[in-house]
Amino acid sequence: MPPYFIAIVRPPIISCGMRLGCERRTGAMELTEGTRLAGRYRILRPLGHGGMSTVFLAGDEHFPHVERHCAIKIMRASEDPTLAELQRAAFEREASLLATLRHPAIPEVYDYFVGDSRCCLVLEFVDGEDLERLLERTGKPVAESLLIEWTLQLLDVLHFLHTQRPHPIVFRDLKPSNIMLRDDGTIVLIDFGIARLFQPAARGTTIGTEGYAPPEQYRGIAEPRGDLYALGATLYHLATGIDPRTQPPFSLPEVPPRSVNPNLSPEFERIILCALAYDPADRFPSAEAMAHAVRALGHRSDPAAPTPRRTRVVPHDHHPTLGERLSIRWSFQTDDEIRGSPARADRLIVFGSYDGRIYALERDSGLLRWRFSTGRGIATTPLYADGSFVVGSDDGAVYCLAVEDGALRWRYRTAGPVRSSPALAGRVVVFGSDDRFLYALDLETGTPLWRRPARGPVRATPLPLGEFVLCAADDGTVALRSAHDGRTLWWLRLDAPVWGKPALVDGCVVVATISGTVANLDLTEGAPRWQQQLPDAFVAAPTLAANSLLLAGNAGTVFAVHPKTGDRLWELRIGERIASTPMPFQNDLLLATGGGRLYRIALTGEIVARSELGPGIVATPLVEATTIYVGMLDGSFLALDATLLKDGNAP
Repeated sequence: MPPYFIAIVRPPIISCGMRLGCERRTGAMELTEGTRLAGRYRILRPLGHGGMSTVFLAGDEHFPHVERHCAIKIMRASEDPTLAELQRAAFEREASLLATLRHPAIPEVYDYFVGDSRCCLVLEFVDGEDLERLLERTGKPVAESLLIEWTLQLLDVLHFLHTQRPHPIVFRDLKPSNIMLRDDGTIVLIDFGIARLFQPAARGTTIGTEGYAPPEQYRGIAEPRGDLYALGATLYHLATGIDPRTQPPFSLPEVPPRSVNPNLSPEFERIILCALAYDPADRFPSAEAMAHAVRALGHRSDPAAPTPRRTRVVPHDHHPTLGERLSIRWSFQTDDEIRGSPARADRLIVFGSYDGRIYALERDSGLLRWRFSTGRGIATTPLYADGSFVVGSDDGAVYCLAVEDGALRWRYRTAGPVRSSPALAGRVVVFGSDDRFLYALDLETGTPLWRRPARGPVRATPLPLGEFVLCAADDGTVALRSAHDGRTLWWLRLDAPVWGKPALVDGCVVVATISGTVANLDLTEGAPRWQQQLPDAFVAAPTLAANSLLLAGNAGTVFAVHPKTGDRLWELRIGERIASTPMPFQNDLLLATGGGRLYRIALTGEIVARSELGPGIVATPLVEATTIYVGMLDGSFLALDATLLKDGNAP
């Protein structure tokens, strides 16, 4: 798929009906391959051009040892001083807007400079294809199942823009050519040149694209529901192949989408037509309300285009087996690795995948209830609390989702990937980020309560302890803080990063590092009760089983030590990478390995049983009385019969 960043196929319109012509005589179009801008950015090739600007692919030579690409949007100032000033103001507005926004569907702005009568905006290079080119290339309407996926992603970013404070942001030019599809299937909005802060009762010259712009924009009014109209026109175009620009103004509802594409469901057609209502009051009241209606469709699969992620339900009278007596009740396939552990709420199992989505499956059948896209990989374990799931993503945000339908209740963004699973201390959600901060949010609203710096990324899951929370960071720091205000009660530094969640053992705290150090700390003062150096690296969390403290080493050794003294009781060499925590299982231990095996281990250190799953496992399984739920590095999620590891099945 060829890379594109922007494609504007028609000049935009303004409310008085005038068109802005292309300026090709000077400026950006004169730049040739190898031209260097600002002493740093070397032009590689043009990516696209519009009426006011040209976008180039460039290499950032500030990083000499790596190949770092960016997109540079360049606008040549008009010779008319009045128009030049308007152009400059619009460009500065776009740069200011993008610089303050952080969302996986919005390109990141890297730099902005003016020189040689040019305004230059340096952006994240989005490698993919815009939806208009995709439609032209395929020559057929997009399947409903894919449209639903894209619609939810677009509504998520529109909700993000429309809920900005102190003023909502209205995009004002949503159309297929301004929507990029990355190679990983995620959506990105491009060309924020005419996006504007929404101020009620304000009027002015309003820019949009004929056929997609809502009626009120022609009267100089831009408000959030206008973006929903443009989304409706975009969906109409993608679902039918009919270009709204070729039709009489505001006439799309006169030719219902199903009259052109009978594969569309009546429910999805109603959503498109509601968004296209002439009167804003007749449209969805918000992007969130429209997303709720789309999720209610149940992600219907179009018969012409099967959904790539499927649940395979195994009849109870026929259990296929893998390896020795391994029985799979059902399986579900995602598009990338599963690195985080699952969580349960009522009849649902919820987990994240590195395909950027959070999945909620029926616990007994494996049927998909809902899914939510974050746009980046997810390596954290969801936190279930008060009818919601809270989960962190590599896109830098923590999301709170309703259990029943996955609706977004709130979102909080940090400046780095969130790989620390959230923990709950009373009504406070505590987690860390790679931006080197520890955060505490109100569970109900997502309002930040406090933020405290660390000397390294925070990837270990915090340990709640009543009114306090124990936190560890990549610089080896362990600290006990007040959950209420983040105040430090004590802290100490170990010799290496802590990635596994600390464990509470007999009124003390046990912490293990990736250098093999295991420390038992007094909860009151943080003073070490004992410290042990073991020959392995610990990524998994310590766990207490019977009278033994169990530690699974990343290099493949399981250690049992005395919880009060640290003396070794036994060790078992598995010989496979271990990143998951040993879990109690029917008076024994259950251990998953990077080699794709499940081990049942006696509390005395002997292997009782072993079963082959095939792909690697780094997530800790969720163990219940009759079922074991586990995610795999091939993207599959399995529900296993808990009788799979019976005595006598040892290798």
